[in-house]
Amino acid sequence: MKKKIIGLLASLLLLGGCFNLNEKTEQEKAQEGTTPVQDYVGQGYSFVDGDKSAEQVKKHKKEIKQEAINYMKTTYKTDVKVNNVVPARNGAVVIVESEAPIQFTTSVIVTFSLNKKDEIGIVTSNEGEVEQAIVGGLYAKAYETEFHHLNEFGEKLAKKYDLEGYTKEALIKASPKGYQGKYYFITVGFDDYLSAYNAYLSNNQVSAEKLRTLFKKDDETSKNMTIVMNFFSKEDKLPKQNVVDSLAEEFQQEPDLPKGEYPINLFKNFIVNRVGLPDGENIEANVTIN
Repeated sequence: MKKKIIGLLASLLLLGGCFNLNEKTEQEKAQEGTTPVQDYVGQGYSFVDGDKSAEQVKKHKKEIKQEAINYMKTTYKTDVKVNNVVPARNGAVVIVESEAPIQFTTSVIVTFSLNKKDEIGIVTSNEGEVEQAIVGGLYAKAYETEFHHLNEFGEKLAKKYDLEGYTKEALIKASPKGYQGKYYFITVGFDDYLSAYNAYLSNNQVSAEKLRTLFKKDDETSKNMTIVMNFFSKEDKLPKQNVVDSLAEEFQQEPDLPKGEYPINLFKNFIVNRVGLPDGENIEANVTIN
């Protein structure tokens, strides 16, 4: 299974009302730029037309945060904290993090009322995004020991092959990908694991033992679970294919890793600030752990 992360850069419009149309704000400069992955902490992360709602978002930031927290508690029975509020078209994208009883990062959308721009409208989320994040968090809870080992193994490989990963700040502020670590994130169709998902909604304190049983019930070999590994070169160029092939071989031989499909990607040493992602150019290999 091949997975690529593609970041598409949109053209930036100059803000109206500038004294000099050739001048750009620090935010605009950050949006247009790139940053070495080890230095990226979310600078320039933005959404289309965010400049048009920036003032409203700033004015109502406290209310927007609370609406996002309420939405996650009511809809998904999950307490979260807000890590970032990013202006977007007619509202804001709010990046939230759950730390207990499961860990994940995701985003919700808080809009302004169409009739009264100073009032909060609906709160929603992209289809399946929060659900996927929850399932990934549940999988990590069910196999906590294995994921702890994956974290250590990823660090070991990065040191051995002189590679980089995301900073903690980037993960919590500009990477609402669900359950993730410095070198990976889980992606999954949540409807492949409805037993675990529904058990969580019924009782968010569901035990790790119960979750393991439910995951095996829905997918005995975890063939539908994908753990995307992302490593970055320390230089602004792609490593040779043999590097990612060596990583794949090491993954194949390592015992006690979480089961699933492992697309392994190597990128150049930069992040496109606006989207919080590499530009998509990579070398890759794929491994199945079962």
